[in-house]
Amino acid sequence: MFCSHCGAQMAPDAAYCSVCGKAAGTAPVNLDKSAAPAPHSDGSIPDGVKGWSWGAFLLNWIWAIGNRSWIGLLAIVPYVGWIMAFWLGFKGREMAWKNKQWDSLEHFNRVQRKWSQWGIGITVAAIVLAVLAAMFAPDVADVDRTVTVQRSEAPARTDDAAVTARGIVDSNAENLPASLSTVAGLLDRRTNADGSRAVTLGGRVLFSGEDAGWQFPLRSFALSGGREAILMASSGGRGTSCETLFFFLLADASGVRPTPMFGTCAARGSYVQRGDTIEFELPDVNGVSTIVLENGVVTANGQPVSLTGMNDPSR
Repeated sequence: MFCSHCGAQMAPDAAYCSVCGKAAGTAPVNLDKSAAPAPHSDGSIPDGVKGWSWGAFLLNWIWAIGNRSWIGLLAIVPYVGWIMAFWLGFKGREMAWKNKQWDSLEHFNRVQRKWSQWGIGITVAAIVLAVLAAMFAPDVADVDRTVTVQRSEAPARTDDAAVTARGIVDSNAENLPASLSTVAGLLDRRTNADGSRAVTLGGRVLFSGEDAGWQFPLRSFALSGGREAILMASSGGRGTSCETLFFFLLADASGVRPTPMFGTCAARGSYVQRGDTIEFELPDVNGVSTIVLENGVVTANGQPVSLTGMNDPSR
């Protein structure tokens, strides 16, 4: 004779169940293995319960709450959590079977299957989102450089109405011009028959030698009176420890003359042109260095840059 309430075996003449304490009834008890009550009473684990649980492993503490397996909350404890996650993966199904009431083994497996599907689905979705975020996130290094370059622009200037041009220069940018048409003629980079490089103006050699292979135009600035200031880069020719230096070619109808080279070795900076004055800001170890071209004279942080053997672009 079996108890109609908990399924425990009873003596034939017992009036009350010795396990659950309820009065004996006459209702039949389903003793099929797919029914859940019997394993709960004697602690046995039927076939089909044991096995790996992706739901318990991937969702760990969430799964533990849903399946009343409170020890699984240790998964949120630092350092211990990953060990508990694996433990739940191996033993979670058994704990869920013992700790929660199930209608049948089929009911148990159906619920645990849904937990695994949700765990795998959420994990795959998180991985896909992380990959997409990494693919489309902005280059943090470029953002930091831009913020550094533009830091000194925070105070509003009262003469912004006089700004002729504003932008960014980058000697490492793609699609830089191979030549520029200037008021003094075509400024071009040329490779000679012997493989040497030269910078020419209107077909006449302007710069030659080792440095000429690293010198190239970036952009031109129109000045009053038909004059022009052509920004040039010298990248690598003076040694690999300094990535880039800059200089101007001051051009008019009669020809060009170079300014001294200047810069902080940074390849990227911002510029503002106000009439015939061109102001550059380049990042340096102290924050920002300001270089100004005005009336044909280059100053760096307020100090004139004199032409020497080390900063002469024609040498």
